[in-house]
Amino acid sequence: MVKIAPSILAADFSRLGEEIRAAENVGADMIHLDIMDGHFVPNLSYGSVVAKISKRITGLPHDAHLMVSEPENHFETFARLGVEYIAFHIEIGGIRKNWERGWVYTAEKIADERRMLDLIADIRKSRAHPGLAVNPPTEVELSFPLLEEVDLLLLMSVNPGFAGQEFIPTVYDKLRKAAKYRKDNQLRFEIMVDGGVGLGNADKLIDAGADILVAGSSFFGATDYGEFVRTIKS
Repeated sequence: MVKIAPSILAADFSRLGEEIRAAENVGADMIHLDIMDGHFVPNLSYGSVVAKISKRITGLPHDAHLMVSEPENHFETFARLGVEYIAFHIEIGGIRKNWERGWVYTAEKIADERRMLDLIADIRKSRAHPGLAVNPPTEVELSFPLLEEVDLLLLMSVNPGFAGQEFIPTVYDKLRKAAKYRKDNQLRFEIMVDGGVGLGNADKLIDAGADILVAGSSFFGATDYGEFVRTIKS
C-alpha cells in the first residue's frame, strides 16, 4: 500500500506539535522535512530544530529532503537526530536556469560521480537510508547508474522551494521509467513523489509506480486529515 508523508513545511507552525500528532493519529506513514539553504533553491526553510521537535513528538519515520548546495554539511546533524532517510540532489554542481515557474538547478550529466558515491556512502555510514532527488527538468535516466546504491528515489513534481505549487505532469513519465528500471534490474529502492500531490492525482501516481506520496498543502489544508488519508489509501 502507498505511504503518505505529510510535509510539515505546510503545517501551522503556531501549533506544530498538534499538527504532527494529528498526522500520526490519522494514519500518515512518515514525516517529510524540507531543508532549504536559499542557494540551491530560492527559499530558506527551518533547520534541525524543527526536525528535533518532530522526532520527539512522533515515532513515525522521518525523511530529510536536502535542497542544499553542500549536503555533506548536514548529514551528521540529521542522522544524529534519528532521521531515517536523507536525500540530496543529483543536480548539485549542475546548472541553474529558468524553467516553468521560476529558476531551478538541472543537470545533463553528473557533475562529479565520485562525490555522489561518497555522499551516498556517508549517509549509509551514519546509519540513515540514502536517497537521491531529481528536479523536474532533469532526465530521470541520469539517476539510473546510482540507483543500486540508494534506498530512495525522490522525484520532484514542482520546482523545489515553495509549498502549494501546481503539479508538473511530465513527472508521470519519469515515474513510469523509474519503476520499470527498478523492476527490470530487480532493485529495491522506494520511489517518492513530492510537489502538487493531492486527491486529484494520487491514484494516477500510484498506478505509475509511486510508493510514497509527499502531501503538504493538500494534507494540512484538508478539512479532514483522516478522510484525506483514507481516500488515497483506498
